[in-house]
Amino acid sequence: MRLKIICSLDNEQVPLDYRSKILMIIKTGLAKEHPSVFSNLYDSNKQKEFTFSVYFRDAKFDKDEITVAGKEVVINFSTGNVELAIPFYNAFITQRWETIKVSEKCNLQIQRVEMIKTRELTGDSICFKTLSPIVCRDHNQETYKDWFYDYSDEEFESILKRNLQYKLEKKYGSFVAEDIKKVSITPINMKKTVVLHYDLYMACSIGLLKIEAPQYMLEYMASSGLGSITGMGFGMLEQV
Repeated sequence: MRLKIICSLDNEQVPLDYRSKILMIIKTGLAKEHPSVFSNLYDSNKQKEFTFSVYFRDAKFDKDEITVAGKEVVINFSTGNVELAIPFYNAFITQRWETIKVSEKCNLQIQRVEMIKTRELTGDSICFKTLSPIVCRDHNQETYKDWFYDYSDEEFESILKRNLQYKLEKKYGSFVAEDIKKVSITPINMKKTVVLHYDLYMACSIGLLKIEAPQYMLEYMASSGLGSITGMGFGMLEQV
């Protein structure tokens, strides 16, 4: 399921760490309308099978903030988990027309929530463009330290595949380990970007890439995102 949430702003200035504000909106709506779903997702370190991206109309990105001359924000939301579809739709729709504070300067208001029809994936090789940056993160379980890689790093593909395997083995089972060998992630026209998220600057990748994989893996990536922390607004893909 894909949603398009059209929002208005009462001020042009938006904080650089806007993804945390969108996540706040999601959590607020879920806690209100579907507390059991909220608890299941956020009371433990559960894998988040959703992703989102944010588009600012007529925006200029500065060092400290974003100036949105059009005062319009579009949140693109996607999940491949059918059990989450209705709860997330309700989480947004219940806050329509409310004044939602995103900074000391700016409030946001949800105006419309639309369901978007997606294109069917055909074949085992698909070109995607990123709607939100891909986070390629190597997390050390012993030291709890993170290393971030971009598309130009040698480790980029192997870490993305390892993280994908970890997610899908929990969902489908151990046979994923064999199927992951069939996956190929090839940057076509990508660039590095650095993103501020919860006071942390992370190296990410945006642009066009080709992914070869079994059908169920392609569908998972297309609906729930590619890379780490997709549930925080990263790794959203769109077929081109």
